[in-house]
Amino acid sequence: MNIQINDSLSIRGETYGVIGIITYCNPADNCVWQEYRLINHSDRREKWLSIDEHYREYSISEMVRYTSVPGYHLVDKGTQRVAGSKGNVDVDPGECAYFEEYEDQTEEYIFSVERWSDGTEYSTGYYLEPEEIINLGNTGQHTASPSGKKGCSAGCIAVMAVMLLPFILTAVGLGVLNFSSGIDKYLSDSVNYSYVTSVTGKEKQKANVYSTSYSVDEAAKDIINKIEGKTEGVQQNTEDGDSSIGIMTKKEYCLVYTSEEGGTLVQVSNRKYAYYNDSTPYHSRRHTHRYYRRFYYTMAYTKDSSRYRSGTSPYSSYDDTSLDTSISDAYKSYSSSIRQNSINTRSSSGGGTNFGK
Repeated sequence: MNIQINDSLSIRGETYGVIGIITYCNPADNCVWQEYRLINHSDRREKWLSIDEHYREYSISEMVRYTSVPGYHLVDKGTQRVAGSKGNVDVDPGECAYFEEYEDQTEEYIFSVERWSDGTEYSTGYYLEPEEIINLGNTGQHTASPSGKKGCSAGCIAVMAVMLLPFILTAVGLGVLNFSSGIDKYLSDSVNYSYVTSVTGKEKQKANVYSTSYSVDEAAKDIINKIEGKTEGVQQNTEDGDSSIGIMTKKEYCLVYTSEEGGTLVQVSNRKYAYYNDSTPYHSRRHTHRYYRRFYYTMAYTKDSSRYRSGTSPYSSYDDTSLDTSISDAYKSYSSSIRQNSINTRSSSGGGTNFGK
């Protein structure tokens, strides 16, 4: 994304001005990403937009005073070095900070810690889809008072966050606020799919299996439609006489396939299960298992290997071929069309999406 100082961005119905840019590098893997200091046009609140094109991760966050969030788990840690900066930010090239990133159980919301030489900063936020970040172009200079490493004035933001945190945590626990979403939730709620079993794997992870009267084609399109085409990868097997369809999202791995008995099954898990387990999908055929492994290795393993750093993944010794992702695929095209239709619908309604996904 080509974002510059003084550009205005539309993110989930809110408009922000870009007042600073920091380019970071992780010395461990030489990965480079950008963080943009934003100021809200309407209420002057400051936030930070993080864009990592290499790993296709996008998030928006704001600084808070509390130092931990119950129920969140560590997903990443390391060192970030400032490779460059522009605009109103309080960092210099070469400065380094130790960082930790945590996610909630839905893997939608994040809590971050940055330990600099002169202090520690905490922030909360949530992930975005890239199409939710719309550049409106240069609309003139945006101003804000200088402050910490992330330039965020934590005053009323921190007070409000602390006041609201107990309510939010209680509401989530009681199910008042339902942040859960995704393929597995849809399948478990839909009358068109029946729960069959759960497959337990390493690292206390599991995959759920559902049966359906839909064909493999109908089930895959139905699922893609329900998640509004928000896929990181989708492709059908065209080899070995197998017609399985893999669907990868930011958080889940879903395989739609024909069982040994000839019916349609859907196996879905979070990506952490897939990273630590490459076992045969429930009642699947040999070629389906091979595709299950090849699809995950091609679409997600590299990214997940930097995310799940404890334990050992069976894909570390993967010896099969990768998929050719450049081929024309009907489900990839279908997913793109559904996603674009969803964006057009939201734009024409004049509003943004709800908090979270």
